[in-house]
Amino acid sequence: RPLAALVAMRLAVLPLLAFAVFEAGLPGFALGALLIGASSVGVVAPVFSIMVGADTALVLAAALITSLLLPLSVPALLCAVGTVMDHLRPGTLQLPADLSLSGMTLSLCVTILIPFGAAFLTRRLPALTASILKRQFPAALVTNGVSILAIFSQYSEVLRQSPALVFQALGAACLLGLVMMAAGVLLPSAMPGDRRLAFLISYGTMNNVLMLIVSMEFFSVTEALMAAMYLVPLNALLLWYRRRAQAWGVHEA
Repeated sequence: RPLAALVAMRLAVLPLLAFAVFEAGLPGFALGALLIGASSVGVVAPVFSIMVGADTALVLAAALITSLLLPLSVPALLCAVGTVMDHLRPGTLQLPADLSLSGMTLSLCVTILIPFGAAFLTRRLPALTASILKRQFPAALVTNGVSILAIFSQYSEVLRQSPALVFQALGAACLLGLVMMAAGVLLPSAMPGDRRLAFLISYGTMNNVLMLIVSMEFFSVTEALMAAMYLVPLNALLLWYRRRAQAWGVHEA
């Protein structure tokens, strides 16, 4: 039941809450908040969980399940929100006219399921796994750096003309982080401290890089920049997790 509740919060309740807050106060970034808020639990969430002594098993399970459900949950959520907003306030949710939800599902399946299958295959080859693990940090550093440069080279002209958009996206990303942490107030006080911390970490640590890729492929520079800038609050929130761990009597690793 805790896992089902966490998955429902992560994939449905939190993105809707974020969209409502941004639609009321910062509508230009409301779609970005919906997309990033609807993302799966991030791969660094278990690392943060171990560092602060949270229920890491719950975080790992949530990261796995939300990732596998994402190809269905994000298009379904966009479809539902778009339909409702068209009835309530037509033209509010600025979805691209040529947006293909089936194409998004296919893209997410390729992005998530191929690495997922490759991970299971390498587990059957211990020598290959050991070789990858020895080189994982420089490999990740290089691939992430090249990926980010390749991504933002697409928006170089826009960013040169409107450099203030970067700071606006950073402010929106930080606001999204605050919304995610505010949702932690709803956690019942009777819940064990390590489990509450697992929920809180899963709320604030999402796969924003995946949403960056989706935004590049299907949406605008505004959503892509907000997804990229979420790296700042994502890492800064570790300080808040540590404070909550102390307040809730959770032993840090």
